[in-house]
Amino acid sequence: MSKLERVEERVLRPLEKALYRNQFILGPIFIDEYSSWKRAKIRNSICLSTHPDLNVYQAIQDDKSITLIGYIVDPDRSDASDRDIVNDLINKIANFDALLDHSGKFGGRWILIIDDGEQIRLFHDAVGLRQVFYTDTDCTADLWCASQPRLIADRLSLRMDPIAVDFISSFGQRDSEYWWPGDSCPYKEIRHLLPNHYLEFKVGSSRRYWPNGPLKNLSLKEATEKTATIMRGLLESVANRYDLAVSLTAGWDSRLVLAAAKGIRDRVSYVTVKQGRMTNNHPDITIPSLLMSKFGLRHDIVESPAVMDDQFMMVFNRHVSFAHEVWGPDAQAILEYSSHRKVAVTGSAAEAARCFYGPMPKRRMTPQSLSARVGMGNDSFAVRSFEKWLKGIPDTFNYNLLDLFYWEQRGGNWLAMCQSEFDIAWREIFTPFNCRNLLMNMLGVEENYRKPPKYELYTEVMLQLWPEILSAPINPHKQKNMSAMLKSSLRNQLRRYTPDFIIRALRGR
Repeated sequence: MSKLERVEERVLRPLEKALYRNQFILGPIFIDEYSSWKRAKIRNSICLSTHPDLNVYQAIQDDKSITLIGYIVDPDRSDASDRDIVNDLINKIANFDALLDHSGKFGGRWILIIDDGEQIRLFHDAVGLRQVFYTDTDCTADLWCASQPRLIADRLSLRMDPIAVDFISSFGQRDSEYWWPGDSCPYKEIRHLLPNHYLEFKVGSSRRYWPNGPLKNLSLKEATEKTATIMRGLLESVANRYDLAVSLTAGWDSRLVLAAAKGIRDRVSYVTVKQGRMTNNHPDITIPSLLMSKFGLRHDIVESPAVMDDQFMMVFNRHVSFAHEVWGPDAQAILEYSSHRKVAVTGSAAEAARCFYGPMPKRRMTPQSLSARVGMGNDSFAVRSFEKWLKGIPDTFNYNLLDLFYWEQRGGNWLAMCQSEFDIAWREIFTPFNCRNLLMNMLGVEENYRKPPKYELYTEVMLQLWPEILSAPINPHKQKNMSAMLKSSLRNQLRRYTPDFIIRALRGR
């Protein structure tokens, strides 16, 4: 086989079926635009059309049914298939609230459509990484749902909201990894189903179902044991199904995932994407290579091109609405590496449990303060979106609001969109931290144990799972910059709170 033929085999043929890969649309009728898409019905009035590569399983019992879109894993039953899990769930269908609670144990990237014979309700995985967008039935005659808003908009001939487009265009100029705030998207008539919410088909609106009670406080020892057990079970479960590629960097999250993979270490691949301007001696390259060499494991380094090829760029930009140009070269390189054969294992979403936006706020958070915190400033589109989100939380109980904010907003929007875009390249994506019970256990310890720079909970879990992986430093390049960052932060605080005349006097002016 010539070099050209090998390129065609690895890139061009997978690219032909990459458009809208792992996506779906659900509504009152099937769509005819994509003849190869699979079809399933919920009752006689709801029609589900799915990309050929997207897994769907349906369990039916009399006039009741549960439809799974995606894949779901049980950390307590590593040999359980999608069929096993869904068939077990249908026996719990009579009590929807109990079923919701029970689903907290599951990992994967999934949507469940529950038809109990009276009502139809839909909810998804803990962080909402299998995205759902749905129409506001006050604006459209029927309820439609889809994996991305463009599929609905094209079907219903909807136009983008100029205010939304102005917002994302402006935000994108400041942040190349831009994301939509609240439950917004480019269309007024379409909403985004956020994590910890379900969609009620009868009324066409979403309802929050979690948090539904206080967070159980755990000792460091308890949280360590529970976290280690769940993570190990999740990795074993998904390894029994797929050809895995564990994504490695020099960071905390991927190191913790690596620790949980000890029991399957000889059954999986290990990969690092060398991005853009990253040098060969960057710690995200050298440290994973050092660890893999120490344990006799192969480490694949995938080099991203400087820019996307024209053909790939055309498909990538059509694949989802407002695709991120900054992620395109990585996706192209991964497609050539994986050709839809491998399932990526990432450490994403762990930030929800490590005080990403700071400790429990002492003052009441406002829409304006949340918008400013994520770099959206006082933009009215963002402020209105966060105001709606805040009003939808009747009680935070003893949760840190900023942890929930990261979970539902940064995780449910930025990360979910990222994974949708990379569906073009991987067979699937698996994020162990996309599990409600796991995140709750990690959030249950005192903030001091899950804050930088020590991240003691992480260290204790790694010591329990695979202590040898701590032989290599974690994020040494960031530790070197910590002192400079602290000094800069202190200077900024002094400038903010010190009167000008004192600053001039200190400078000798």
